[in-house]
Amino acid sequence: MGTTIGNVLLSYDVDKLHTQVKTELEDLGYLERFKKNNDTKTYTLPNTTLWHPKKSSNQAMIDLKTVCTNLKVTLEKAITVKATEFVGF
Repeated sequence: MGTTIGNVLLSYDVDKLHTQVKTELEDLGYLERFKKNNDTKTYTLPNTTLWHPKKSSNQAMIDLKTVCTNLKVTLEKAITVKATEFVGF
C-alpha cells in the first residue's frame, strides 16, 4: 500500500516556517499548479497542498517528514494519496 508510482497529492499542516517547507518540497519536484487535460487554464492548489507526478504516497510522506525534521518544524498532520484525476476551480 502506498508504493505505486504516479501522481501523488500531499496536504499537510506545520507549526511554523510554512514557506520554507513548501520551498524545500518544490526543490524536490513537488508542484503547486496543474492543468486539466485539454484546458489552457492553470489551477493553483491550496497553500499547503502539493502534488508530484512520479512519487508514491509512501515516498511523499517520507519527503515531507525529512523536510520537517531538517527545518526543525513540527508536522501537525498530513495526508498523501494517489491522484489519478484532477478537477479544479
